[in-house]
Amino acid sequence: MMDKLHAFDGGSSCRFQTFTSETESSFDVRDFTAAAHWAVERLADMLSRDDVEGLRLQRPADLMASARNLMTAADLGRFDVRRFADIVELYLETGIRVNSRGYMGRQFSSVMPVTAVFEMIAAMAPQPASYYEAGQLANVADRLIEEVFGRFIGWAPGSFEMVTTSGASLANMTAALVARNRYLSGSWNGGLAAGRSTRPAIAIGQDAHFSVSRIAGIIGIGQNQVIRLPLNDRRQICPERAAATLDEAAAQGLDIFCLIASAGTTAIGANDPLPELAALAKRRGAWLHVDAAHNGAFLVSDRLRPRLAGLELADSFCLDAHKALFVPALCTLLFYREKGLAETAFPQKDSYVFDPFEDEMTAVQSGVKNFECTKRPAILNLWLAWSLYGPRAFADKLERLVTMTEAAHQYLADQPDFIVPYRPESNILCFVHQPLGVCGNRLSSLQLELRNRVRAAGRYLLSKVDMDGQTMLRMVLMNHRIGLSDIAGMAAEIRRHAREILANNATHGEQNRPFRFEPQE
Repeated sequence: MMDKLHAFDGGSSCRFQTFTSETESSFDVRDFTAAAHWAVERLADMLSRDDVEGLRLQRPADLMASARNLMTAADLGRFDVRRFADIVELYLETGIRVNSRGYMGRQFSSVMPVTAVFEMIAAMAPQPASYYEAGQLANVADRLIEEVFGRFIGWAPGSFEMVTTSGASLANMTAALVARNRYLSGSWNGGLAAGRSTRPAIAIGQDAHFSVSRIAGIIGIGQNQVIRLPLNDRRQICPERAAATLDEAAAQGLDIFCLIASAGTTAIGANDPLPELAALAKRRGAWLHVDAAHNGAFLVSDRLRPRLAGLELADSFCLDAHKALFVPALCTLLFYREKGLAETAFPQKDSYVFDPFEDEMTAVQSGVKNFECTKRPAILNLWLAWSLYGPRAFADKLERLVTMTEAAHQYLADQPDFIVPYRPESNILCFVHQPLGVCGNRLSSLQLELRNRVRAAGRYLLSKVDMDGQTMLRMVLMNHRIGLSDIAGMAAEIRRHAREILANNATHGEQNRPFRFEPQE
């Protein structure tokens, strides 16, 4: 027995010394320093460039071969700074150029660079954020950010609460669980009781994010109990028609216990009319949750906050700080208007993580209120940036993005060969390029070809969206350095590709039916 113990306490065993030396090499401080030094210089070079780039797509088989060639053949390899540099280069080459003025396609942003530095520190010295003893500063930062946003929302201190989660998909589902557990009080232990005279259901907008439509299936309500609410001509939920839809659902034995609205739909960034929907939900005894993942950041701007009027009436809402507050993903804030409701999402307590009595430390931790156990302290990136720069830094960039999107809307609307059907409410803009003589289904399919061609060219990155059977191009301006000249450059690139496509496509004269956008009401 003593011999075995001796082998593990750094004694005279040569075999143990060999094992220790090999294993210790992967934790070598000099290797860490060399890797960090190289990476910082490489990233600084990337940030200082002013190239207009989108994305360089590689074929999966080619990329897999490149990646495989970078894997050491040794059973236990040694650190090689050249191999490390090649791996980093491959990562950067295959990523979207979020710091480029050609990036206009997605809702994730470049981050405030100093938050990325802190991200590395948090990885090296982790503070898992669910429990106070493991993540002291992270749990305190939760409370500080909660205070800040509470003032923006207008909720009284101490009357509400906030938890951080990893992404709005998880936040939306967590809020729906609170609503379900309130409506079906025994469902956590007993499941969804059969034999009810009505069926529990959730109502969402036609343009709700796809993750929202999944919630009913995940929490046991069932996809057949998802009611899609009609939209108006601005692609917002229409309260009057929604009321009629809910009446029809009730007549069919459905009981809507949760209505999920949007503040910043994924398709066009529309804000649903929250005061009217709050009144509608209240009349029916339903929980109102707002998926404000994209536009929720408007709270920090005096100019943009009025666009979220009525958010304070919601029972819960979430916003993604990794979208429009420019910190590393994932960092989502989930707010409840009434304090004490957050812990009803997961009414479960296990002795190895939860103490039987609350004290000053356990009172501020979030472990009992969210799904994750070992949770990244993502809130610290937001708290760090807020501490260093203050709210104006976030508000200025947001306002710049929204202003530039409005300018892009006006620019494209002035072009005779572009259609811009919806005035932007945020930094998302949908549009269609319509060359002379092209209409109908051909025009719709042309937009997808244009998205693919523009992306393959590698200078700009746009996305696309299908609405009411029509495909449109979609830009999301997340880079505050994008100017009107970049919008004009992107439009010129689209025209060039359209000319090439049509010149090589004998079917470009197809004229199936007029291309138009029909309002929902």
